[in-house]
Amino acid sequence: MLRFAPRASRAPRSTIHPKIPAIRCSGTAVKSTDNAGNSAEDALNQPIKRIWTWIGGAGILGAGMLGVGLWSANPENSRRQPIDVFQDYELLKNKRISTSSNMLTIQPSTFGPRAYKTGLDAQKVAEASKRGIWSVQIKHPLLTIARLYTPLPPFLSDQNEPTQGEKFGYVSTNPEENQLRFLIRNNPEGELSRYLSRMQAGGRLELRGPYQEYELPGDVKQVLFLVGGTGISPAIQLAHTLLEKESDGVKPKVSILWANRRSEDCEGGTIEPPPRSDTLFSRAWGTLFGTETPPPRNDIQSNQLESPIVKELSTLKARYSGAFDVTYFADDQQRFITKQDIQRQLHAAIRATGSAATESRGKSLILISGPDGFVEHFAGPKVWREGKELQGTLGGMLQKMDLQGFTVWKL
Repeated sequence: MLRFAPRASRAPRSTIHPKIPAIRCSGTAVKSTDNAGNSAEDALNQPIKRIWTWIGGAGILGAGMLGVGLWSANPENSRRQPIDVFQDYELLKNKRISTSSNMLTIQPSTFGPRAYKTGLDAQKVAEASKRGIWSVQIKHPLLTIARLYTPLPPFLSDQNEPTQGEKFGYVSTNPEENQLRFLIRNNPEGELSRYLSRMQAGGRLELRGPYQEYELPGDVKQVLFLVGGTGISPAIQLAHTLLEKESDGVKPKVSILWANRRSEDCEGGTIEPPPRSDTLFSRAWGTLFGTETPPPRNDIQSNQLESPIVKELSTLKARYSGAFDVTYFADDQQRFITKQDIQRQLHAAIRATGSAATESRGKSLILISGPDGFVEHFAGPKVWREGKELQGTLGGMLQKMDLQGFTVWKL
């Protein structure tokens, strides 16, 4: 860069470079140097060297970026995604199974140049599934709203033995078979759930994960699930993990008590008539889900043969007779989960194992899954501390019961 000669009040500088003093020559060629001994020629070449250094650095950076692009273009590498990056998915099917719930089936996006190159990492999903209950975070495409949802396990066939696909797991190495299913409650006050329940086939959404929601202790002998509404998803997922995995020993006992506001949510499941002791208890039950039991609607046929969720539960029960059972409850049938129902399950578990769970504490579990009011009613509320959701102390109905050494966990 050229500069004008300095004013007379300042020491004269060269017009070639400000660090080179200006000199006067007469007759004999004189080589100008600065205080460090650098010649004017060297000083003139310094900017040129810097330019070439910048060009070289830019070339190396560009080559690195090109290499990353080529690595990403490889389908094998593109699927190694970190869990904190949202992946593109599209909706395959949105089936309304009751007045208040839908079943969604999604797969990695088939649109554009990233077709079949997105999706959850199959290895990470397999590891999370073996450890216990896992979930993914689904994001609203237009709003900064995201929520955790627990995927249902692979669809269970009516066969006595698991199919190859069921044994394989949730996420296939073939992206075209990489499908996930979710049970979504249509909450009119929830932006994301309302959006998901109204999605049409081909609609796009983003999700990331997997996130470990609950990690099983080793050598689980028995699990009792208290479930409200769509909280059935973690229960089915865990039952699938415990019962479907290869095991040479005796399979653990899994029992589910599933409560719904309407009997249509568990259509096809047998709801036992309420005992007399339920009458007084039922008066307070309407507050567990935050609202009173709504009146039935005519746009859903109540005489459908069997709910898809009930069908899968029935398949598990038939396939693992003696190791799995489920009991259904519904508000509109005045049938609620009572202390007697829980106590009966605990006694049955003790009879099956031959001893109380105190000898193997932590291996016999009571898991509560459902709306906050449901969880709080049975086990007390969770607490927030230092930005984390913690279990809090045991409260609610279970606090007043003899749990025979069972460990309680609120999902």
